Formats: sequence, structure tokens, C-alpha cells
Amino acid sequence: MSSRPVLRILALLALSLGACRSEPAPLHGMQFTPAEQAPALHLVDADGRPFDLAGERGRVVLVYFGYTHCPDICPQTLSDWAKARATLGDRADRVRFVFVSVDPERDTPAVSRAYARQFHPSFVGLTATAADLEALKPAWHFAVEKEETGSKAGYGISHPGQTYVIDAAGLVRELLTPDMHAATIAADLKALIQ
Repeated sequence: MSSRPVLRILALLALSLGACRSEPAPLHGMQFTPAEQAPALHLVDADGRPFDLAGERGRVVLVYFGYTHCPDICPQTLSDWAKARATLGDRADRVRFVFVSVDPERDTPAVSRAYARQFHPSFVGLTATAADLEALKPAWHFAVEKEETGSKAGYGISHPGQTYVIDAAGLVRELLTPDMHAATIAADLKALIQ
């Protein structure tokens, strides 16, 4: 018997075993390589209960810093979250979606909670106080700036547009950019909760 058929069989076997290997799916956002420990996030919710990001270990957590009077990017982001969450089905309870307002003048904790929950009842809405913001900005590497607009709202706030994605071990794995669609967000979440 020639060694050629045996080599062909071994090559096919190696290819099929390679195809069965489970490689982690690539993430689509701006990845942290290596992943970094998420900064602290300790805030109080509308019921006076503390929210501590460290207490969310075991879940994937999305954190977004915005404000409820935002005319465009904030509602679009939370709308995309809601669509992505729906795609996850019964795995959605393994993901926590957290909206943090950077507008303590207008967004009380109750206002932030109501805003987040209009997109999905499970979404967490929090408000950073002025003192909280002073600690959060350097830790999370973002800036906010109040901008007079002359509109009925009185002012706008420039704020980060990206969503921080923290894995179940508490590591920041990627930043989702505002142009990412719900299907792409869902794909990344599925990869992280496997």
C-alpha cells in the first residue's frame, strides 16, 4: 500500500480537527490588549442603594457615560443596546447594561433610572454627582464639558461616545464605538459570555 493515501487521510484528519477547535471570536470594537482591570464605579441608585461595578463579577457589563437631554448619541446607543439585548435571548441575564449620567444638575438618580428603563426595564440608570465626576473622569479616561446651546434645554454636554465593555472577570475588553450596530454589539456580547 502506498503512503500517499495514508498521508491524504492524515491531512484530512488534521484539517477536520483544526476546524473543530473553538477559537474565541474576534471583537469588533477598539480592543484592550492586554485587557485592563475596570476602574472603580461606586454610585447610588434612585432608591438609595449602592451600585458597585465590582459586585457585577460573573456578568459582562456595558457602561456608558451620557446624559438624558442628549439629542442623538445617547438615545441611539441605548436603543442599540435594547436591540442587542433582544438578540441574546435567554443569555441576556448574563449582561448588565449601565447608563451613567454626567449631568448632575438636571439628571437626578430617578431621572436617570427612568431614562434607562424606557429602553429596557433591566437597564440600570445612575447619576454621577459633581464630586463623583471628578474621580471618574481620570479613572475612566474621559472628559465632559458643558456647552451653552441657546436651546430650550439650555446647555448640552460633550461626553464620551463609546461604551466600555467589561468582561465577567472585571476586565475592560473593548470600547464600542457609536457607529456599531446592534447586531455587531450582540455578536461581541455572545463571544464574551460563552
